[in-house]
Amino acid sequence: MHKVEILENGNVKLTIPMSFRNCAGRKRIVTPDEEVTFTDPMVTSLARAFRWQALIDEGVYSNVQELARAIGKDMAYVSRITRLTLLSPEIIHGVLTGQLDQIGVEKCKQPFPILWDEQKKFFGIE
Repeated sequence: MHKVEILENGNVKLTIPMSFRNCAGRKRIVTPDEEVTFTDPMVTSLARAFRWQALIDEGVYSNVQELARAIGKDMAYVSRITRLTLLSPEIIHGVLTGQLDQIGVEKCKQPFPILWDEQKKFFGIE
């Protein structure tokens, strides 16, 4: 895929096809033969949030404290992550598609409003 060329003046010209991707708010260079393996921490946190909330909803665990004990995590951490299920569908979609990469895990650690319209203002989307 790459092309090596020796120019008349003796310099070497190397051409490599590549593209730029956003990864957790940072740019990353990806070549065509490279498999994209990065995972945005916010996407991972959302996946955990919905998985853990489903375990509670299905009755596998009766509350966050029991779930935290079972998975070996701090109760405050589990509570903070499961709270992400309260984000508006529009915000969740934006995070998953990479359109709202300014919303990170650190920003979501702060208490955010439950009303979806107020969430947009809080995260600076409007």
